[in-house]
Amino acid sequence: MLREPLTVSSPLRRARHGGAERRLLPSLALGLWAFGTGPAAAQSPAPAQSPVSAPSLAPAQSPAPAPVGDLQSPEQRDTRYSAYSLPLGVWGLDVSALGIGGGDAFAKLGVALGFGSGIEASMNLAHVGVGLLNLSGAWHFLDTRYFDLGFRVGVWYGHGEWFWTAEYLRERIASQIDVLNVPLALTGSVPLTRQVQLDLVMQYTYAQVFGAGSSTREHSFFGDAELDTLQFFFRPVVRWFISDSTALGLLAKLPVSSTVALRSQPLELPFSDTWSFEAGLRSRFVPGLFGNVRLYYGAVAHALYGAHLYPSFELELRL
Repeated sequence: MLREPLTVSSPLRRARHGGAERRLLPSLALGLWAFGTGPAAAQSPAPAQSPVSAPSLAPAQSPAPAPVGDLQSPEQRDTRYSAYSLPLGVWGLDVSALGIGGGDAFAKLGVALGFGSGIEASMNLAHVGVGLLNLSGAWHFLDTRYFDLGFRVGVWYGHGEWFWTAEYLRERIASQIDVLNVPLALTGSVPLTRQVQLDLVMQYTYAQVFGAGSSTREHSFFGDAELDTLQFFFRPVVRWFISDSTALGLLAKLPVSSTVALRSQPLELPFSDTWSFEAGLRSRFVPGLFGNVRLYYGAVAHALYGAHLYPSFELELRL
C-alpha cells in the first residue's frame, strides 16, 4: 500500500513528465553546443571587426610628397647680406635693375653656383657686358642651429676705356680712370624664431684709383657708385617672415669711415653722404622663382638716379 504511489503512475503524470523531458533535451543540447563553440568563436575575429583591423594589417603605403619649404630652408633662404651661401650643385640666376650697391649698381645679371662645404662663386654678367669686371666668392664656414658666420670677398675692376654706356661727358671722364674695388665682409646670422632673423654685416672695402684722372674726384660712374671709396661700415639687417613664401627686410648702411682713394690726397666723406636705408619685400612665386622689390633712401641713390628715394626690382631663379 505504501509503495504504490512510487511505482505506479497515472497517465496524466506520465504525460507531464514526457513533455518536460522533451522541453529539456533541446535546451540541454543548445547549451552544450554553445559551450563547445564559445572558445573557438572568441579566438577567431568577428566578421564585424575585420574592416577595422584591416588597415593595421595592410602594407605601408608610400609617403606623400614633401611640402615646399619656407624661405628659411637652405635651398630658398636669401644669401644677400646674410651668412648663408648656395647649397651644393644649386645654381642661382639674378636679374635686377636700379640697384645702388657696388656689385648691383645700375643693373645685375648674376650667375652663382654652390660648390658644397658652404662655398659659392658668382659673377655679374651685366657689368662684364659694359666693360666692367665683377667677381665674388662666399664661404659659410660656421653653421650651427642658433648662429651662423659667413665671409664674402669680391673683386671689382673698372677700366675707363671699356666703359662705353655713359654719356659723352662721363665717358670722357671715365676713360681717364681705372678703379680697383675689393670688398671684404664678415656676416653673422641669427634665426631667432621661425618668424624673425637678425643679420649683422661688418665690411671693409679697399679701393684704389689709377690713371690720369685719379688726382681729383670728377662726377663719374665710379664715384657715384662709391667704387672709388675706402670704407668701413656696419650693416644691421632684420628679416620678418610674414609667411612661408614672403619676407620683409629692413636694413641700414652705417659707415664708420669713408675716404675717396685719390692719388694726390685722400678725401674724407661725411656720414650724411654715405649712409643709406633699405626696405625690401621678398616673395616666392613658384618653387625656385622669387621676386624682390626694394626701396632705397640715401645720398647714393640721389647721386645715381637723381632722387633720394628710389625703387629697385629683382628676379631670382634657383636651379
